[in-house]
Amino acid sequence: MGKHYRQLSIVECCEIALLRTAGYSVPEIAAALDRSPPTISRELNRNASANGGDQPEYAQQQQAQPRRWRGARLERDAALREDALSGLSAGWSPAQVSGRLALDYGRPVISHESIYRFIYAVAERGN
Repeated sequence: MGKHYRQLSIVECCEIALLRTAGYSVPEIAAALDRSPPTISRELNRNASANGGDQPEYAQQQQAQPRRWRGARLERDAALREDALSGLSAGWSPAQVSGRLALDYGRPVISHESIYRFIYAVAERGN
């Protein structure tokens, strides 16, 4: 069986910062929190401020902010929206539009599921 990974909680991040400030080494912090030393080291490296200290509240905000939903991609990207809508108005299915855009852009750009979500959201709003 594989290992089970669980993320560090904000409480654990605060404990890491406090222990590090108190002068504990990475292996000592890892033992105190029953975590592996590489996990503690990554946390300290990832969230170190410019003055060298660990700031768990700032780190939590930085990690959570990018994961927050920012709206549908077609709502944010006008050029992509126009390309997708032109394909849909030509009678193409969302899967065909997705495939065509992937060919045009040279890489997968948007999934057919995202196009369907956009269509349903627009229909729900009545636009």
